[in-house]
Amino acid sequence: MKVDVILLTKNSEKPCLKKCLDSIYKNVPVCHLIVVDGGSTDNTLKIVSQYPNVKIIDDSNGNRATARQKGIEAVNSEWFMFVDSDVILCEDWFKKAWNLVRDKVGAIWGVAVPLKKSWYNRVKAIAKLYRKSILDLLVERPRLRRFLTHDTLIRRDAVENIKIPSYLHVWEDHYIGNYIVSKGYKWINTKNPYCLHYANEERTVQDNMLNGMFARKMGLIKSKDIIMKMTLILPKSMWIITYTRDFSAGYGELRNFVYLLKGWLSYK
Repeated sequence: MKVDVILLTKNSEKPCLKKCLDSIYKNVPVCHLIVVDGGSTDNTLKIVSQYPNVKIIDDSNGNRATARQKGIEAVNSEWFMFVDSDVILCEDWFKKAWNLVRDKVGAIWGVAVPLKKSWYNRVKAIAKLYRKSILDLLVERPRLRRFLTHDTLIRRDAVENIKIPSYLHVWEDHYIGNYIVSKGYKWINTKNPYCLHYANEERTVQDNMLNGMFARKMGLIKSKDIIMKMTLILPKSMWIITYTRDFSAGYGELRNFVYLLKGWLSYK
């Protein structure tokens, strides 16, 4: 069994492109690495070209939705993977995921563990608040239930004929997950295998406005949820600072909510 791996890139040399690629080729039986590039001007394409069986697809005028669509259309293997360019796969990633495959399983997502200290501290404090382990919290994501694709093994038949709306600059991963489930397949979230995630705090802030907008559009965040979040955000931020002694972690929680709220309010 060999699988195609889809990697979306755009000036992705930093923070960890080479480590990401090394982890893919070490822990996944790669048939082809399908790189869908959004017009990189750094060393991204030079780096990916150093690896075997690479197919590069230009998507300079596209976004994450069009890139994932082009990647899926280029797949030839029975199963394929999405891997983000800012993650590092764990040891034996594919072997562990393959052990979870059953007849009606359409996708397996490995939990993404944040490597940035402030991000990790935020998760650690909230896990303590919910009386869960960090990995269990990351798998369940009780604050916002959505499908993600940091490191995901997907059955090709489960996404047959999918047409991802091109306006989904974010939440295209959630659309893919919903599509797979709508076809009668199971989506499995697991803490083993997993990946390490060099989460981009600045991009997350920018995306949070879009997250709020799409979460409202898809009915995942309703008015009552916003009111509850507004009530809890200051105590939660203070709890994070108190528990972790990391001001940036508490501030990050507050800032992310503010941008989420802006996006939620902007949707009409």
